[in-house]
Amino acid sequence: MKNRLVLAPMYRVTDLAFRLICREQGAGLCYSEMVNSEALIRNNKAAQALSLSCKEDRPLAMQVFGARVESMKKAAETLCREHEFDFLDLNLGCPSDNVINQGAGSALLKRPKRIAEIIASWQDFGKPVTAKIRSGQNILHSIKLAKEIERAGASAIALHARPVRQKNKGLVDFVAIKRVKKAVGIPVIGNGGVKSQVDFERMVEKTGCDAVMVGTAAIGNPGIFAEILGKKPIFREQAFLRYLELSHKFGVDSYFGRMKTQAVKFFEKDKEKMQLFQKTKTLEELTLVATLKKQ
Repeated sequence: MKNRLVLAPMYRVTDLAFRLICREQGAGLCYSEMVNSEALIRNNKAAQALSLSCKEDRPLAMQVFGARVESMKKAAETLCREHEFDFLDLNLGCPSDNVINQGAGSALLKRPKRIAEIIASWQDFGKPVTAKIRSGQNILHSIKLAKEIERAGASAIALHARPVRQKNKGLVDFVAIKRVKKAVGIPVIGNGGVKSQVDFERMVEKTGCDAVMVGTAAIGNPGIFAEILGKKPIFREQAFLRYLELSHKFGVDSYFGRMKTQAVKFFEKDKEKMQLFQKTKTLEELTLVATLKKQ
C-alpha cells in the first residue's frame, strides 16, 4: 500500500471503474463488491462481472460472502484460478436483511466456529486471507472474535466499529478498534464515520489502527481520498464522466441499471439532474444529462 487509505467494499458501488477512479484520487487499497459464493460457483454472469479487475487495480481485496464452507471454498478456488487480485476477504459485516437471512454477512458473527472453518478452507490457494467484521454486542466479544480469526490464519482484520443494528449510522466505537488492535498481532483497519481529513486523523490517533477504511463518504465522491490527502479533488461531474469512460473500457456499462444507480449517487445534490436521470433509458441519454449545464 502506498498509503493508509482504503476503499470499503460497497454493494452496487465499488465496481472496477469506480475503484480505478478512487485509486487515481489516492486510495492505497480497494475492496471489490461482495461476491456471492453460491452464484459464483454456478458461473452466474453477474457474479463473474463483479470479479473483474485489471493490472492497474492493485492492490485489490476480493470480498466474498456466503455461509456454507464447501461453497465458500469452491468460490475462492474459482476466483483464484480465473481472476487476478491480491487477497481474499471474508464478509462478516454486511447488515442487509437479505444477506443475513442466508446466514451470511454479519449473521456469521454469532458463529465463530464456522468463520474459522471458512478461513481455514481458504489457506490452500496461495492468497492472504482477511476478514471484515463489525462490533459485537460488547468489546470483549469483538476481541475474542478477532483472536479466533487470527488463529484461523487471517492476515488482517477490518473492523467497522458499529453494531449491526446501527448499520452505517451513529457513533463509532474507537475504543473497540483500539482494544482489538492491542489484542492481535496482525494489521487492523479501522472503519466507520470517516468523512474528512480530520476524521481520518482522529481515527488513527484514537485507535492506533494500521489503516483507515472509507465507505459511505466515497459514494458518488471518489475525490474524498484526495481531500483526506490534502490534495485537490476531482469534481463529482468530472468523476462521473471518468466513470462512464472507464465503464465502457472494461465493459461495466453493459449493465445500464448500474450506470443509472451510480449517476444518481454522483449527482445526489442536483435535484434537476436527479429527476432527469430517472427518465433516461439509454447510456447516451444518461451521458447527455450528466453533461447538461445549469441555466
